[in-house]
Parts: sequence; structure tokens; C-alpha cells
Amino acid sequence: MNSHILLIPAERYADLKATGKLPSPKGVAFAIIKLMQREEYPDDDLVKLVQSDPAIAGCLLKFSNAAITGQPRPIVSLRKAVVALGAFRVRDLVVGFSILSANRKGSCPNFDYEGFWARSLATAIACQGLAQFANIASDEHFTIGLLSRLGELGLATLFPKEYGELLAGEHQAAQLSALEIERFGFDHRQLGATMLEEWGLPRILIEAAYHHEDPAAANLSASTRLCTLTLSLDFARVQAEICMADDEMRWSLLPELLTRSAHLGIGAEALSGIVDDMVVRWHEWSAMLQVRTRDMPPFSQLLAASAPRPVPSAYNMPITALIGADSEETKELAALLTSLGHEPKLTIFGQDTTPILLTPPKLIVADIDLARSEVVAICHNLRQNPAGQETYFLVIASPEHEASALSAIDAGADDVLFKPITAQNLRLRLNIAERLLLLREGIAHERRGIVRTAEEFAGEHRQLIEVALTDALTDLPNRRHGLDYLATEWGSGHAGQRQLACLMLDIDHFKVINDTWGHAAGDAVLHQMAARLKSASRAEDMVFRYGGEEFALILPGADLALALGIAERIRHLIADEPFYFGEQEMRATISIGLATANGDHGGADSLIQAADAALYQAKQRGRNCVVVAA
Repeated sequence: MNSHILLIPAERYADLKATGKLPSPKGVAFAIIKLMQREEYPDDDLVKLVQSDPAIAGCLLKFSNAAITGQPRPIVSLRKAVVALGAFRVRDLVVGFSILSANRKGSCPNFDYEGFWARSLATAIACQGLAQFANIASDEHFTIGLLSRLGELGLATLFPKEYGELLAGEHQAAQLSALEIERFGFDHRQLGATMLEEWGLPRILIEAAYHHEDPAAANLSASTRLCTLTLSLDFARVQAEICMADDEMRWSLLPELLTRSAHLGIGAEALSGIVDDMVVRWHEWSAMLQVRTRDMPPFSQLLAASAPRPVPSAYNMPITALIGADSEETKELAALLTSLGHEPKLTIFGQDTTPILLTPPKLIVADIDLARSEVVAICHNLRQNPAGQETYFLVIASPEHEASALSAIDAGADDVLFKPITAQNLRLRLNIAERLLLLREGIAHERRGIVRTAEEFAGEHRQLIEVALTDALTDLPNRRHGLDYLATEWGSGHAGQRQLACLMLDIDHFKVINDTWGHAAGDAVLHQMAARLKSASRAEDMVFRYGGEEFALILPGADLALALGIAERIRHLIADEPFYFGEQEMRATISIGLATANGDHGGADSLIQAADAALYQAKQRGRNCVVVAA
């Protein structure tokens, strides 16, 4: 574990475990952890353990069939699901489901157990949908999203009374963390990281969970997998908060979500689809896991509410719709409005009010005395129209019609002014209306700016990420990106339970191509080579340019036979089809070194070194061949 993550000292953690109160995997999850601590175990034993708990077996089948995993056809066999996910990822998922099942309730006052799991499940599903942006397997993203705030649950079970007292106060996250350290000697982040490490989760996931509440304070290297994973987990956290919030709070959280999505290179348009898909799956998973969720409108509606129609400038004479009878009293009111800087447009009761409803002005004044039901209907219909949501509706009424005025308020009117009307009391109400409209206009302008800025920043940041991680000539991931991916896959499949293969490829006699037809022709060959490598590999494989005329392929889950088949397919594809530079036809072959590992010895570097040594042997054996590392 990196030094910048603070864990609870071993002796102190042992004391906490001795209380028997810490949330811990039980039943099937505990048995799986014990099974996988052995050096060797039959796959059948793992499948039998999962089968013994129908609820967990159902969750794993659902997960393995999720579209995000890219399975070509539905999986109905639990054995196939376990093989597809891999033993370690099955373990991590089962641990998460086990902790949820065993900790639905507790004795800590002010700790919302139902809300905690609804929010955690929303975070998990949001994380799963972001896996493509962080280049982390979706099942790992799901697991760490579900357990990212595990330390809070731990404090609630260890110290129910004391932690409940802390939660009773309204504290910011940083303040609460400091109070936790003061009271308990550690905070929820340290407790959560220590628990996850004990259960054997991949290190990169633990680091992301530790830092995701304040990524800026972690000073993570930009564009690394840890940084992107941490940012996506932070994004998922805010997304979950929006799902759990009421309508007003959701509106206020939108700028925060847009800012975070921009840092991941996700614009507002793509964000709508991501959030809506997440909400659908949130409700599906909640039904299976018996977690209570909340209803949420389509995200496009939330974005639309943040960018309402432009309102006329407050410094021009505002056009005011005046609805009343054809009477001297109404004419006097119109004159009074004019004297106060308004331009009243009179609509007589009984006339068509469709123009007002289709293009609402910023202010409507309606005399309710003679047509009570009509005013209430106009107000109700106005509020049903998104364009009329921001219009200020002022009702004029005689004291004896107070009940009708209150009905208008219930239908959406903003205020009531009782007769007799004077210039002074009308000016006061109009000033209140104007201040409110100005406030709404300012907020709308700010939010439109946030949406626009976030969209622009997302595009710029997406370009920066692509530049940092992409080879400009071939459009493949570059060496830094590829080796980072290998390190993560190695960590996920360590201890020998998940196959991993690596191919190192080198174009034979590439110098001859450059010397004969020029470097531009050599660049054309490299670009076409990249396209062929991508077409010959699987969707889950990582193809990247290692440097010069060298390429590498990382094949997750591939055993020797599968990797050798892919290597030979690539070799034939290169040798059998010519390359082109303009009208010039060129031939090329490729030498390949292949190495496989289970993660039970050495490290990610050893796999690259073994494949590179095999590549050297392929060159020594005459090129245009595949050599498997010893």
C-alpha cells in the first residue's frame, strides 16, 4: 500500500476486530475468501459455494449478463458466469453483496442504513457505467462503488452512540473526518481502506476509494488509471447524491456533477444518456437486492430546468399581461401599471388566452373578482407549460373573494394583492416581483454558463486525455497507457487464478521499407499495421504501440492455446495481405514473442520481459514466426 494512504495500525485494528462488531463477510463470502487463500483449489469448489446461496448466484448471473460486460450471448450456467468473471472478481462481488445483506439495519442513531445502501448501490451502478472511461473492469468498478464508503458503516457498527452524536451535527465532510480522528483516533476513510485491504481487494481500488471524496488533495498524477478511477468514483458519488436528493437539492447539485463529468471528458449531451441508463439499472438492482430507491425524472428534464428560456432585460419597460373585465376599474389599473414603468397588454375575460400561454410574459396581473374559475384555470395551464414556469403571477382580489384568491395560489399564483389598489401598494408588489425575476434570471444565466463551460471543458479535457494516452501516428494507445493497463490487469488477476497473455510484435526488416520507399511509406505501414492488429484482436484485448516498429497486445483471460491462435492469426494477416503507399504495393512480415502468466510469480514487468525475450528468439529463428517463452 502506498505511503500516502493511512491505515489503522495492526494492533489497533486487531482490537477492533476482537469486538466482533466490524462489518465482515459471512456465510458464502467468508467461505470463498478462505477457499481462495489456499495455494490451489478446484474450480468446482468455488462454483458449489456460489450455488449454495441462490440470492448471490442470481446476482452473479445478472451481473455476468449485463450489457456492459460485452458477453456475446446470455449466460445461463453459473459455472460459465464464474469463469467469465474470474475467481477474484467473483470473490469481490460476493463480498460486497454479503456486506449489504448482513448490515441492512443497525443501532446507530442518525445513521440512515437504508439511505446508505441505496446511495452505495447507485454509486456502484454509476461506477460500472463509467468503467470505459477509467479502463477498469466493470465488475471491479461495481464492487468498489458499492463499498467505497464502507468506513462509515464500520464506525456506525463499532461506535453506534458516539458516531450517532457526531452525525447529529451538521458538518462538512472535512470537518466530520477531523472529528472522527479526534474521537476515535482514525476516520472512516482509514477504517474502510484497512478493511478492504484485509479482504484482498486490488490495491488500485482501495486507493481510489480512499481518495475519491477529495481527489484534488491527493495530488494524483494526471491521466493515470488511478487518477481516472478516483475521478470516476467521485463522479459516481455525486451522481448517487442526485438520485437520493429531493427536486430542489438535485437542481443545486447539477453544476457539481457537470464539473466532474467535464474532468472525465463527458459532455452534457452524453451525460444525459449515462445518468438515465444508470437510474434504470439502479431500480432493477434495487428490486433484486431489496434496497429502497427513489424516483427520478429523466436527466434531460433536469438539464432543461437549468437552462430556461431567456427573459427580457429588467432595464427595458416590461410587457405585462393584464387580465380583467372591460371596466373603468381595469382601465385605471392599466394606467397605474403604465405609470409604474410597465406596458400592460389587456386581455378581457372570455377572450382567447392562448397567446399568453404560448409565449408567457415575465409578469401577469389578473383581477379575479369577476371570473374566478377562469383565472385559476389560466394559472394552472401556465404552470403546466415549461415556458411559463418562471412567469410571476399576481392576483388582484377583493377581500370577500379571499377563498378564490387562495385557490389561485394553489394553482400556482405567486402573490395576492387585495383591493383597494393604490400606487404605493402596487409598487411594493411589483418591486418584489422584479427582484425575484432578476434573481431567477441571474441564477439561470449562471447555470447556462456552467453547462456551456462544462461542455467546452469536457471537450478540451477529452482531447488532453487522448493526447496523453494515444500514439499520434497509429491512433493506438501509447506505451504508457498500455503498461498501465497491464499493471492493473496483473493486480486484478494476481495469485494465479486468472490467465493473462502478452504478445510482443516487431515488423521484420522495417529499416528496408524506410530506406527503399522513404519514411512516409514506413509511417503508412505502421498506420495500416495498427488497423490490422485491432481487427485481429478481441474486444477486451489491449493493443498498443510499444515504440518504433514494435507493438504489444495484452490478452486478459487468455490461456496459451487461445493466445497462440490469436498470434498466428495476426502473423498470417500481416504476411498474406500487401500494404499500400499511394500506388505502391509493399510486403511485410512480423515476428511475435508470446508469454503467459497466472500472476503467481514475478510481476507485470516479468511478463513483458518474457515476451520480449521470445520475440528476440523469433528474430533469431528467421523471422515471420511465433515463439512461446519458456
